[in-house]
Amino acid sequence: MEQKTNVLESVGQTFSLIRDMIQSKAGKDHPEWTWIYELLADHYAEVCAARRTGKPLAWVNFGAPPELFHAMGIVPVVVDVLTGTLASSQNAVGYVDTAETRIPDYICSNNKILLGAALAGDIPIPDILVHPAHPCDSNLATYPVIAAHFGFPYFCIDMPYFRSDRCIPFVAGELRKLVAMLEEVTNEKLDMDRLKRAMHYSNLAHEYMLKVNELRQAVPCPYSSLEAISEYGVVLSLAGTPQLADYFARRYHLTKERVARGEGHLTREQERHRLVWIYGAPTFDMSLLIWLEREHGAVSVANMNNNFVMKPVTDISDYDSILAGLAEKVILLPMTRECGGPWENWLEASLELLKGYRADAAVFAGHVACKSNWAVAKLVKDKLHDELGIPTLLLEMDLFDPRVTSSDILKSRFDDFFDLHFPK
Repeated sequence: MEQKTNVLESVGQTFSLIRDMIQSKAGKDHPEWTWIYELLADHYAEVCAARRTGKPLAWVNFGAPPELFHAMGIVPVVVDVLTGTLASSQNAVGYVDTAETRIPDYICSNNKILLGAALAGDIPIPDILVHPAHPCDSNLATYPVIAAHFGFPYFCIDMPYFRSDRCIPFVAGELRKLVAMLEEVTNEKLDMDRLKRAMHYSNLAHEYMLKVNELRQAVPCPYSSLEAISEYGVVLSLAGTPQLADYFARRYHLTKERVARGEGHLTREQERHRLVWIYGAPTFDMSLLIWLEREHGAVSVANMNNNFVMKPVTDISDYDSILAGLAEKVILLPMTRECGGPWENWLEASLELLKGYRADAAVFAGHVACKSNWAVAKLVKDKLHDELGIPTLLLEMDLFDPRVTSSDILKSRFDDFFDLHFPK
């Protein structure tokens, strides 16, 4: 009988292999390069052990607050991190093809990889799936169908389209409903002491994270392009844990010392361009970021997907204040903040990123399934040029499926872009 693949185990092995490879090649000079992958490898070890140890397992979208799950002893699997890792480390297009036998081809490949793996029996079915209503219509179209097909509970955090004073109490009410459902799934009541402890660690991590964000704006940039996007996965998976608080404390002190010495990932002479990815990232081939550094001296200093601007939850004295603080964080999470509402939200966030990180070019990695952002991409591009004099490269691609636009084609588009706007 053919041996079934367990994608949770293979993703955990991928993180372990990356950690070991970096350790052997650059561990002495750059131990920090292994820290992210150590955290992710350990997290996926816990994910894989969940069934064996009797812990509930949740599939969560990037917009759900992990603090609640950690406080309730539920192991969260951020599906966007899972599918992105599968796309970059394995031939995940087979799962895309499997999913397209059941759902339309225009649905996001992120959702198709998850569905395809589930249909193939290559991923354990969770105890619950949770996601917010913003910003993705494809999530709304597929997640409830997946949950119904496989017969597990599902919860959607409803989100207001416009931002107003009523947003926070409304979303806090949705989180209250979520906790009630999690209590049903686990058959245990939320322990307030555990929740306060999770929020304490979450606040510590976020305080350091915001300080690190300021340091990353230095010229030359103290982070490599890969590090700038890779923290996305650990924040979404581990907010509310002591491991994340410890990581950002170490990262802050190391980065502060590096900036004080005027050191960057590249030298000032090598860092010829500073790119901000205002939408998407080449998930199926993140080595493109390394190629940009090597071939064009272009460091990807910031990404919309990793633009964590939300503040710590200052009042964790009672349940209501914690839910209100988490609601504000959910509203301000990357992509939810920029794309969950009028196009001005995205424009303003892009302007802030480009100015704050002193970028000289923007990149729009236009995912073919994200129709709403394509509708206003030209408006944003024109506004960035008019207000900042910054050019924007518009790329049409599938972030998870290289068959739409290959790495070689993307590289040629970047070559042409730099030749046009930054001739040598």
